Amino acid sequence: MRVVATQIWPDGTVARRAVDSALRPDGRQWADLAARAMAVVPPYRPVPGMAVYHISIDDHVILVAEHDLAGPLLDLVTAVMALGSEV
Repeated sequence: MRVVATQIWPDGTVARRAVDSALRPDGRQWADLAARAMAVVPPYRPVPGMAVYHISIDDHVILVAEHDLAGPLLDLVTAVMALGSEV
């Protein structure tokens, strides 16, 4: 499973990180977190002046505004941005 999180700020700044669970010893934990994140996807409701996120989990794409990140989706994005490889 591959997770790519892209953070896009209103000024055009982009940060992108990726995690490939097949290459990690804790891959099962990443897969479990991704499954929980996909279970409850918030609607895409961007707000001017706030970041938006484009999250790819294998073939699934989630678009979410920063203020709507919560629960497992927030945990997944936080982990990928902190621990993932730069893309």
